[in-house]
Amino acid sequence: MPYAFLCPKCGIAHSIKEYTDNNFCRVCGKFLSYRNRIVVKKRKRYEKNLEWPLFPYKPYTQQLEFMKDIKAIVGNQGILIAEACNGFGKTVSALASLLPIGHKIVYVTRTHEQVRQVLLEVERINHNSESTFSAVNLASRQHLCLNEKCRNLSALDASEACRLLNKAKQCQYKKESGLSSFIPNVLSIQKLRSQGRVRNVCPYFLARRVAENCTLIVAPYQYIFNEKIRSSIKLELNNRILVFDEAHNADKISQDVLSDTLSERSLNIAKKELEKVRVSNIFIDDLEAYLRRKVSKKIVTESGFKLHEELKDVLKVNKLTSFTDSLSDVVDKIRNYKVDMEDYPACYLNGILNFLSLVESSPSNSYVAIFKRTFYGFNIVEYRCLDPSLAVKPIIEEAYGSLIMSGTLSPIQFFTEILELEKAQTRTYTAIANPENIHTIIDASVTTRFSERTEKMIQRFGERLSQLIVKIPNGVLIFFPQRKFMLDSLKVWRKVGIIIGSEAYLTLKGKNVFIEGAKADENRRVVEKYKKSTKSENGAVLCGVFRGRNAEGSNFPYEEARGIFLIGVPYANYSDPVMRAQIQYLNEKKNGMGDKWYTMDAFRAANQAMGRGIRHRDDWCNFILMDKRYQKHKHLISKWILSNSLQKIPNELS
Repeated sequence: MPYAFLCPKCGIAHSIKEYTDNNFCRVCGKFLSYRNRIVVKKRKRYEKNLEWPLFPYKPYTQQLEFMKDIKAIVGNQGILIAEACNGFGKTVSALASLLPIGHKIVYVTRTHEQVRQVLLEVERINHNSESTFSAVNLASRQHLCLNEKCRNLSALDASEACRLLNKAKQCQYKKESGLSSFIPNVLSIQKLRSQGRVRNVCPYFLARRVAENCTLIVAPYQYIFNEKIRSSIKLELNNRILVFDEAHNADKISQDVLSDTLSERSLNIAKKELEKVRVSNIFIDDLEAYLRRKVSKKIVTESGFKLHEELKDVLKVNKLTSFTDSLSDVVDKIRNYKVDMEDYPACYLNGILNFLSLVESSPSNSYVAIFKRTFYGFNIVEYRCLDPSLAVKPIIEEAYGSLIMSGTLSPIQFFTEILELEKAQTRTYTAIANPENIHTIIDASVTTRFSERTEKMIQRFGERLSQLIVKIPNGVLIFFPQRKFMLDSLKVWRKVGIIIGSEAYLTLKGKNVFIEGAKADENRRVVEKYKKSTKSENGAVLCGVFRGRNAEGSNFPYEEARGIFLIGVPYANYSDPVMRAQIQYLNEKKNGMGDKWYTMDAFRAANQAMGRGIRHRDDWCNFILMDKRYQKHKHLISKWILSNSLQKIPNELS
């Protein structure tokens, strides 16, 4: 029986030879004893595919097709936009086909779970092919910094705070380190922090030093879309391959990165900062008065151009950059003052200057200004980017080649059009699961259309749901358009007896009912209980919200999702000013594009929710789409969901 020795501190596994030669962990230096021994299950080895020697599994036909397309398109400096179902093995397929090309790879992800999966697959490829590909997770100081004075600051503030703390010799961790001694080939956040403690080196700068010669860099979307961050960490894209994973929200993430907010609260704090360093703060009073004039009981939207002109008038300048440049030294003065006072060296004035710089430098015709009052009563103005191509297109054009992939990009041609990637080639791959394991039906007898959203309709949803759910074993996921509508529906279903039991123990046709937590920790506990309950005789139901914690990025394989019910179509709130501005902007850009985007956005959220099921080749799931509008727009449903055709159930169920 093979053994390994697991470090009790950092979790690194050591071979018997390593344990015999040196009883200390090679990463953190912790003493290893015999009780740290673990049994290692022998991994099933497949005969290597001669064409794809790095692929560590037996590849499916669809995966072979995907890898060939990556090699042919991305390997020849092209752009591939690919849609393949969740559980397809997109990550390992991408790595196995891109690593041999010989160009450095920048792999962009959204969540820490996805980062973990990428690094795990690199380790697996190294192990199975006896390769030494290196990979590092570039993360923010919030995740890597060991100095508490920096960790809780924004990215830009943390950068300046770090500089000042090092200058004042108030940080014990060195920025530079010789890398002559052993460092693991694959560096996660946990490994970087462990290395930092052992070597007394800053993990943040260690990651950047390693990244200079690394095969694969894994980074969050913000690092790529934000030019200032990219420049500060010297992340070059030229002659590198760019991979966007889970790219269905790339457009929204890029717009968020290119947007900013000016708030009354920030102005108040900046005013006090200026008082401390004895600098005039009259302009703060002018900006506060401007916000008071513009904000009313109703949300007000204006063009980006009008905001730009009005801010110049308020500050009495011809260019906003001339104003921001005049205060750049004051920002350093405020930070130095806070360091001397042993306070966090955050600078709110800097945030205000960054907002003004964005308004000055951005194409104002692609922005909207939104004036409103927050829940806590502060006046704010949001400067929102309406064109995702402003962030995405330049970096795609800079890279050697690009792979943009997700399980939900339908309709893929329209996604390409929104990002203005005319030269991109698109591919949609069939599901790896047997089509007979995918059952998709539409119930056209119900709808969540606002004009028809009555208590009677909610009751009908519950009746139809209860008739269908008895035919599905184990776990069932139910997704609602909004949290309030979910809670209202559950209240109605309890009133009419569709759901029975006390608040702490609800059941629907014998299945235990769990409700998505409003906060992350609460939801984690709920999901753990749900997953355990799905394996019981009666099974369980988890109620969640489209675009919520459990509808995107979560996995519910096998018994955890034998059925997925979509209650209505998750159209975004049409009355939301940002949404209306987005639709109007795209309609003006191309007739009808905004209205088309609004519908596509809803179906993208629906496809994401359905992606929680079918995580493996032998998995199976029933998808019940409960709204008549799914029938009208079935071309927007991901193709893999329709691989076994689409059925429509009768208005009256027996």
